[in-house]
Amino acid sequence: MHWGVSMQHGRIRHVIRAFCAMVAFVLGAGHADHAFAQTATAQGRSTAVVVAPLTLVKVQDLDFGKIVPRPTAGTVTVDQMTGLCTVTGTILEVGTCHYASFAGMGTRNMNARISLTGVTNLTGPGQTMVLDNIKLGTNSTITFTGNPNANGSGVGLTQGNGNQRYSIASSTGIFVLNIGGRLNVNANQAPGHYTGSITVSVQYQ
Repeated sequence: MHWGVSMQHGRIRHVIRAFCAMVAFVLGAGHADHAFAQTATAQGRSTAVVVAPLTLVKVQDLDFGKIVPRPTAGTVTVDQMTGLCTVTGTILEVGTCHYASFAGMGTRNMNARISLTGVTNLTGPGQTMVLDNIKLGTNSTITFTGNPNANGSGVGLTQGNGNQRYSIASSTGIFVLNIGGRLNVNANQAPGHYTGSITVSVQYQ
């Protein structure tokens, strides 16, 4: 996490950056029959997110789930509002998708300008998969106040465009940003673990 402070028009402006790692798994399907009894155990995690004033922290990663490739290319898109995924082409998506989430904290009615400052495509054992169509979902904690890229399904985040203007709506000043995107899966994508990243900045004004 990086942050800086600069003076502009008599006001201090805080710039907070947070990173979101992207994970996608490409697996082949298979099963085996066993004639003996067996016991399996699994361990879950307990987590908590602590948010400090004028910060931005990652709550969860953008996850495209488990993908079964095909001889033709396709896409997997994670919706920024619901976290559900949709698929185009002949590829299969058999895992659980979810959007990325970040949490920040200012004060009620404080202005926040949100921008996408970096995108890294997903890399792994096979051909690089392009990540694009990054969108920011709306929710009750933060109110959209103006953006030339606004559309009916969410605000498109274009790298280098810092015009996504919001007002913090929650009484506590804590707000959540949910971000979805589209993964372009190549034909005959090689199996393996693929990762990339996005960088999101919030200017508290």
